[in-house]
Amino acid sequence: MINEVMQERFEQMKHNMQDDYVAIERKIHTISSLRVISFCVGIALFFVGVGDGKLWAGILGTISLLAFFGLILYHSKVYREHDELTNKLLVVDAYLKRFDDGWRQFDVTGKEYISLDDTVVTDLDLLGDNSLYQLINVAHTDMGKAKLADTLKLEHINPDTLSLKQDSVKELIDKTDFAVEFESAGIRLAKERKKADSERFTEYCGDEKRGNLPMWANFLRIAAPVIMLVLIALWIAGICGYGIPLIGFIVFLSVSWLTKTVTDSVIMPLFGMNYSVNDYLRMLNAIHSCEFKSEYLLDIKSRVSGEYGTVNAFDELKAICQAYNVSYNPLIHQVLSGVILWDYQLAHRMEVWKKKYGLSVAKAFSDIAAVEELLSLSVVGVVRKTGWGDIDFSESESVRLECKNLYHPLISPLKVVANSKDLQSGITIITGSNMSGKTTFLRTVAINLALAYIGAPICGDYLNANYMKIFTSMRVTDDVANGISTFYAEILRIKAMAEYKLKNEPMLCLIDEIFKGTNSADRIVGATEAIKQLSGDNCMTVVSTHDFELCGIKDNAGRDAQNYHFEEYYENGNLRFDYKIKDGRCTTTNARELLKMAGFSV
Repeated sequence: MINEVMQERFEQMKHNMQDDYVAIERKIHTISSLRVISFCVGIALFFVGVGDGKLWAGILGTISLLAFFGLILYHSKVYREHDELTNKLLVVDAYLKRFDDGWRQFDVTGKEYISLDDTVVTDLDLLGDNSLYQLINVAHTDMGKAKLADTLKLEHINPDTLSLKQDSVKELIDKTDFAVEFESAGIRLAKERKKADSERFTEYCGDEKRGNLPMWANFLRIAAPVIMLVLIALWIAGICGYGIPLIGFIVFLSVSWLTKTVTDSVIMPLFGMNYSVNDYLRMLNAIHSCEFKSEYLLDIKSRVSGEYGTVNAFDELKAICQAYNVSYNPLIHQVLSGVILWDYQLAHRMEVWKKKYGLSVAKAFSDIAAVEELLSLSVVGVVRKTGWGDIDFSESESVRLECKNLYHPLISPLKVVANSKDLQSGITIITGSNMSGKTTFLRTVAINLALAYIGAPICGDYLNANYMKIFTSMRVTDDVANGISTFYAEILRIKAMAEYKLKNEPMLCLIDEIFKGTNSADRIVGATEAIKQLSGDNCMTVVSTHDFELCGIKDNAGRDAQNYHFEEYYENGNLRFDYKIKDGRCTTTNARELLKMAGFSV
């Protein structure tokens, strides 16, 4: 079930990047050696020129020292390329791990987004350890990760935008170069996450009351450079001594110190963005330079590009941040503050930027998060052989689900088995031996239905279904703190299903080993009544069970339940499973054989 074409593409990409990595490391080593040589030669020749009065040596020494400083700048540029290439290799390695089970080692699982009420999320492994989130997440901004988690909770299914989202995901599946470029910038951004608070910066940009210099400060900002320029001109002309401009310098430097809280209120929001503006700009530039066709992505690109687009906004913000970095050199900063009130000039520039771009900045962060979410959804199509779901949101008297070669995305593609089946509204009973595949089939149907709901590709040839709200009762556990047993917890789950059914809206109920927490006599009576309450034209109820008595159940309208089963077989005396769903009820059991395999005498 591996997407072999994509796997080969990423392997080739990694091979090419490794060659580039070796080349760039050699370049860094060469530059480092040349820096040492140019510095030593420059110093030696310079002193020869000065000490012995040899002009040619002084000139060559100066040139060599200038080359040294030039190599420092070039080394910084090459090292940034090295850093970017390192992050790209991390992205490619992560994709290659997704082609098998290596993704289970990923640290980001989304479990922090799970609440106690997210039973469907935990039953279907949508979030948490060994989950769909852990497999597909390529988001590195906090907003992007939260957006993906919110999508996987299936709480905001929008039929009006589903096709647009699906078109965007289809397009992104083949844009592997864009995916690697975009995510690698996100990786570096995540390293600076503690220093950069995009949410706080967004609030600042959207607050019209903040980030404005008072009128007197704007007057000083203009007056100070003019006054200092006049005083310096008078000194140069010999009209006054140097003490006059020096007094002016001290006065304006003191003003800068004493009013620092005023300028800091405008400038300090830059502090966090200073660490991350380059990475945000790189992500936005990746969107700006990529050719898109789908409407949703084109809409995002339109906000990123253009005269007032967020690329220009962050490009100007980058320049402001570079000017802000002067403050890290105390000597230059104090000179500029005393001559032109540097902090005042910087605060004014920030004020102008905020008025021009402030309201669009929030959209920049949300657009980046939206692209992260779409790229994450496209991961399924990149690493697995997939098809597309067709979800019917129109009103219908009954519900149905048809699928061909559907398989579970979280099972190793080397081991997973696909199944095809058409399910109808009403009751479906699935029986079978232990470990034969009943529960996996329920989860396979539901997780692929979830993928179709959110615009992602499904793992199979196709899946056609009515929209149905998904309910599950699978990983039911007790709650000792609140005195709730496993059996009662399951009753509460099924009660929630019955209450929703009163709305007469389409729903899918998946119940694994119904009422397994009580004795067989009560289980049969209770299960029969509960299943009947969940039967109806607008409800598809699929139940797995070992209780063959439930196979003959009828719904309230007298219609027979549909029966399917999984079974085992024996090969050379060993128990085997084919994990294929078959028509009818199961006629075999394997509990004794499993006990024997575990070493029990039965």
